[in-house]
Amino acid sequence: MKLAKVSIIIPVYNIEKYLERCLDSVLAQSYTNLEVLVVDDGSTDQSLMLLERYARQDARVSVIQKANGGQASARNLALKQASGDYILMVDGDDYILPHLVAECVEVLESGVDIVVFDYYTLNKKKEQNYTSVGNSPITAGTAPWNKMYVANLWQDVFFPEGYWYEDLGVVPFVMMKSIQTCKIDRAFYVYDQSREDSQTNTVNIARYYDILAVLEHLEQQVDGLPGRQTDMVAAMYIEQLGYVMTLNKSQYIKEKKERRIFLKTMQKKLEKKCPDWYIVAHKPESKKLKLMRRMAMKSYFKGYFLLGDMFYIWPKKIKERRSRE
Repeated sequence: MKLAKVSIIIPVYNIEKYLERCLDSVLAQSYTNLEVLVVDDGSTDQSLMLLERYARQDARVSVIQKANGGQASARNLALKQASGDYILMVDGDDYILPHLVAECVEVLESGVDIVVFDYYTLNKKKEQNYTSVGNSPITAGTAPWNKMYVANLWQDVFFPEGYWYEDLGVVPFVMMKSIQTCKIDRAFYVYDQSREDSQTNTVNIARYYDILAVLEHLEQQVDGLPGRQTDMVAAMYIEQLGYVMTLNKSQYIKEKKERRIFLKTMQKKLEKKCPDWYIVAHKPESKKLKLMRRMAMKSYFKGYFLLGDMFYIWPKKIKERRSRE
């Protein structure tokens, strides 16, 4: 019986420090029928030289060169060239554990469309923390890399280019296309958050607003699916504008006037898309946690930052302190 081919897509831009770790982990997979499409997005460091060396050493590695256009454009180019039965995406500064592909292929071969799995985060102290996710478009997370997909789910589907949060514009849509999604309760991926210049660690208020355009893109995509999924779209607005942007990202906007303007923008869009946001249960969480988060959101929207912190920031800090004791 012929083994299914897995296309592994890796976008690369100026990450020579991390690249060997990533590629070594991919090529060391226990499942060997791989097509590794590495896209050099106009790197100016030694990344391309490293990639070319790997391509000479292992015929499964193909290097695709392009002018710098961002991670979305790099992934899109690889998606057009992928010939595998299944798709896995890996960021070049992260790495994967040896049995990721084998475990996921086994599940996909049973007729599943998407396999979701947990992952580790690696912090600046090089400490690994286990992150558990769900299997819905809301709870699985919007990153493309903790999932393996049947390739045809990505046919004529691409990441919106030129934005931050481009994953949000397409990954939930692909998950909504899936007829059957399965979750493996093990971590196979290591997400490195230690880079100072990574998007995760970068505060760029102007780019925070990209979330609005990307959500609009997602909504347009979902509208084309058979049967409108308005509840899921509304839930995505609560999660992204409420939990991600209002509760988390807004705290990094230090100038109060600028933060108020940003929060009013989030509030206006959220209330337009989901007028009942305060009471809607958009994902599994305890009644207490939901109440605390919604009260924090309402406080932040009104500009009561200290009160919002009491509902959201302080309980988290107390919990973290207790966990260290």
